[in-house]
Amino acid sequence: MSLARRSFMAGGASILALGLAGCFGVRAPITYDLGSVDGLNTRRRSSRVVVITLPKTVQTYDSQRIVIRDAGNVLSYLPEAQLSDTLPRLVQTRLLQTFEASNFPNIGRPDDQLRVDVTLATELRAFEIDVGKGGLATVTINAKLVDEQRGAIFASQVFTATRPGVVTPAVAAIAALDGALADVMSQILVWTARNA
Repeated sequence: MSLARRSFMAGGASILALGLAGCFGVRAPITYDLGSVDGLNTRRRSSRVVVITLPKTVQTYDSQRIVIRDAGNVLSYLPEAQLSDTLPRLVQTRLLQTFEASNFPNIGRPDDQLRVDVTLATELRAFEIDVGKGGLATVTINAKLVDEQRGAIFASQVFTATRPGVVTPAVAAIAALDGALADVMSQILVWTARNA
């Protein structure tokens, strides 16, 4: 098949897909952002360089979609809504901004190419609206502080926050999750300042 014919067929398929989307009323998802925390003043006990790595998580949360947990641990996604970036990247950025806004010294991320003393490694364990609990917004992050010189974890803690929420409207669900995330990030900031 010639290149021209393949290009024509590909273009036709795209137009057909757009047409079908219009016929069936499929709407583009609304994009929502998450915020960082401002105005927290913390005192550090050291001046070691801390780097915040990209959070690890299971595939369910590693996307731009918002997870809904129903009875029986049935998972789905909030319809017609998405985050402004994949959840791990967004959480890493907002966590870094939270540290920076508190004037936490010597903080960065791996691509800043700093001489790293301590790594703040996190795992996203929950970021969801739990319908079985009345629409409760739940955020859980496991945080570890790793001494890069010794290659050892010297502090570890699980942080959880909840906020009353709903599945609809989506803006209310996102607001509840954003609030719960802010609570968790604040806890991680204070804990890191005390231990790192």
